[in-house]
Amino acid sequence: MKNFSRNSKIGWAMLIAGIGIAMELLLNWRLFVPLLIGCSLIYYWKSYRNRDSKKIYLIIGVSLVLIPFISTVVFKIFIISAAVFALIQYSRTKNQPKKMIIETIPPNQKSKINKKIPYIKNTLTGNQRIFNEIFEWDDINIQCGFGNTIIDLGMTMLPPGESIVLIRGLVGNIQLIVPFDASVTINHSAISGKLSIFNQEQELLNSNVIYYTDGEDDSASRKIKIITSVVFGDVEVRRT
Repeated sequence: MKNFSRNSKIGWAMLIAGIGIAMELLLNWRLFVPLLIGCSLIYYWKSYRNRDSKKIYLIIGVSLVLIPFISTVVFKIFIISAAVFALIQYSRTKNQPKKMIIETIPPNQKSKINKKIPYIKNTLTGNQRIFNEIFEWDDINIQCGFGNTIIDLGMTMLPPGESIVLIRGLVGNIQLIVPFDASVTINHSAISGKLSIFNQEQELLNSNVIYYTDGEDDSASRKIKIITSVVFGDVEVRRT
């Protein structure tokens, strides 16, 4: 039998948890009755014409739906299991960061592609390594769940103008290596962590920081706008 991938296992776990929660709600009248009342209030909210008290039905209805849902034993077990799984995956990848060395070719100006799949994809856990792969440059927009991430743009052939790199992470460190001749703008948000930009370090606690390079870089033909956000982790931006 073919082994399931990590994403398939996560999908099956969510499906089983959903079925278990639904069965527990149906078999436990103490949870099912508030759920039924909440659904009725939400349905009544859609058809209610009085705007002044319309929001009250929505708030009460959503509360009566959510409280039974999060009160189920299956939901609590699923949350605890997910937290333990995330910690295990993070401990495995902590010392093995995802390193992406990016090399691109000039974009095809004659191409009439309306939709395509980005080369760099989201990763929840685990490692993603890209070495000596050549592809047409696209703005980077990825989410990295748990683990460290390294993106090397040092050998990248960026097109003239502004290129965007958007990275969101939950727990882990992010390192970006940018070309020496590119102007850089950084917008970083973090709950807790350290921000290091060209050897300038700053401790952050529930903060948002916008960093601009020196005014002399305004004449640069290649510009990189970096937007990063992490819950817990450090972010480093350095030149090649």
